[in-house]
Amino acid sequence: MSYVVESPGGEVKISSRPKPYRRLRKCMQAPRVLLIDDDAALRMLCSVSLRALGIEVIEAEDGVQGLELVRRERPDLVLLDVSMPGLDGFEVGKLVRRHRKTRHIPLMFLSGEAENDARARELGAIACLAKPFDPVALSTLIAGALKPQLKEAWA
Repeated sequence: MSYVVESPGGEVKISSRPKPYRRLRKCMQAPRVLLIDDDAALRMLCSVSLRALGIEVIEAEDGVQGLELVRRERPDLVLLDVSMPGLDGFEVGKLVRRHRKTRHIPLMFLSGEAENDARARELGAIACLAKPFDPVALSTLIAGALKPQLKEAWA
């Protein structure tokens, strides 16, 4: 949709998506979380918990697909499994941090090993949850991380 302003001398066309409109649209949308995990049951469990909070969930089953979705969708938070075939969670996290348009996106890791916590913190992760985890605790952590977006979207 393009915006047209009529003036006495004729019509003046304004860009199709001015920045204030994009910012307003972003504030009005539900926050989005990209969930990257190769375990379908875990993805379903996390998705149900997050959708119950009004959070939109985008799912990827491996690191390559997840990285593509991060760059295309630009979610508000990325939830990554550490051990996946192909690109693991840490490699995806590094690539997200290197790209100028995605480096600001908060990262959260899911890991079965305690020693991955330090490595996740090096990448600037806001949390590294050990598996198995409580879905309610995960939802609470994510809701806390997305609190400004949740308030703007639902206030």
